Amino acid sequence: MLLGALLRLRQYLTGRSLWADEAMLALNIVNRDFAGMLRPLDYDQGAPIGFLLVEKFFNSILGKNELALRLFPLLIGLTSLWLFYLLLKQITSVASGAGLLTALALFAFNPRLIYYSSEVKQYILDVAVTILLLLIAAPVFNASPRKKDFAWLTPAGLIALWFSHPALFVLAGIGLALVIITLKRRDYSNLRLAIGMGLVWVLEIILLYLLILKNLSQNAYMREYWQGAFLPMPPWSDPGWFTKAIHQNIGIQFGIPYDAVFVFLVMLIGWAILFYKEQSYAIAFACILLITLIASALGLYPVLERMILFFIPIGLILIGSAIEAFYQRLQRVQFISAFSISLLAGFLIYGPLVTSFQNFVEPKYFEHIRPSMKTLRDSWKDGDVLYVSNGALPAFRFYAPFYGLENVPYGFGEREDDKNPQNILSQLDSFKGQPRLWILLSHVYQKGDFNEKDFILNYLNQIGEKKRQFRVPGTSVFLYLYNLEN
Repeated sequence: MLLGALLRLRQYLTGRSLWADEAMLALNIVNRDFAGMLRPLDYDQGAPIGFLLVEKFFNSILGKNELALRLFPLLIGLTSLWLFYLLLKQITSVASGAGLLTALALFAFNPRLIYYSSEVKQYILDVAVTILLLLIAAPVFNASPRKKDFAWLTPAGLIALWFSHPALFVLAGIGLALVIITLKRRDYSNLRLAIGMGLVWVLEIILLYLLILKNLSQNAYMREYWQGAFLPMPPWSDPGWFTKAIHQNIGIQFGIPYDAVFVFLVMLIGWAILFYKEQSYAIAFACILLITLIASALGLYPVLERMILFFIPIGLILIGSAIEAFYQRLQRVQFISAFSISLLAGFLIYGPLVTSFQNFVEPKYFEHIRPSMKTLRDSWKDGDVLYVSNGALPAFRFYAPFYGLENVPYGFGEREDDKNPQNILSQLDSFKGQPRLWILLSHVYQKGDFNEKDFILNYLNQIGEKKRQFRVPGTSVFLYLYNLEN
């Protein structure tokens, strides 16, 4: 946990610039008041209202800067390490020994969890909320739950929905699991409590749908952006989708790209063992997955990339369950047991650990736009003009006031330009005759044979002369100065 905390602090303190997605959300946070957090967000952004209000609070007291905006995700990322440990201790099959250590190490060294602990987005909060809900639900899963256990879980679910969109699937999974468990036990008293709790959650979900989720579900850009990330219907119409989803989610989310199928099989074994030892949690995990996939099949929620980050704790619990079972099975021969489990755990931990260590030594900056903004400010002369690509626009608008560039004359690309690149040429033509045109590119759009940066530069080289270029190595931010007088 200490190593995991150190890795998260290192990522936070790198001070990298906001990238396009962060900048789009950050502009909403810094340019609105608290009441503005309740309205649909600009730039086709979506985030839970509770997350936005806390972010606005930190922005109000600490100012408009990356460290202030990333402080809440960092605190959540650090807290989630402890919460995950507590959750592991609650689940018998991973409560101690090799299973707990392996699951905890995979959580601590997970590159995605480390990265999202310092990003101005809500995804690390999805992870923490999932862990917290499963932790609070633990007493309800017992053989003889008490009324006060439901009394704790009910408000926890209500609060969670304000801070995490996937909390809806976690709560639905927990609720469905409780219905199944109480019906199996013929515990009709607790069945009524579970149904009543579920109805309270449903009423709040309806309220949140009217406030924010309706707008997100009807957002055409978001649906187009996530095309291919929804479960195909019927499922058998595209079997290859499932193979792709397994490889992408395990390879990217768990940081183990070298054998995703093997890791998936370990998770399945872990679930079977969990079902044998602790049926309640196994049923809850299966229900959460089922509800999420149903929402995806209906086109309501994508199940790839960062949107599925909240499943990482569940996957790691299943891996820990399998590791612990293997260890217990082989314990009769102590040397073989220790060697075999060390080998298996090392195989799983190797990828995340190496990646996280490399990022610790040499942090990745990607769309680190501040050096280019400084160069632009220091080199700016009266009469200069600027063209900002659509991908660089949010970060430029966020940082422009820091460098006194908020009032410079500039044109910019539109989101639809990738569908009709001739629009870009028309915009560039409007700058003909300018002796000093700056070009700022970031978050470069590329699809098939089309590369936005190459397309722009090839055309500018035909109609003008490149005078300067600037780029910090390792980043994807490009700054050029052109003379278009001729």
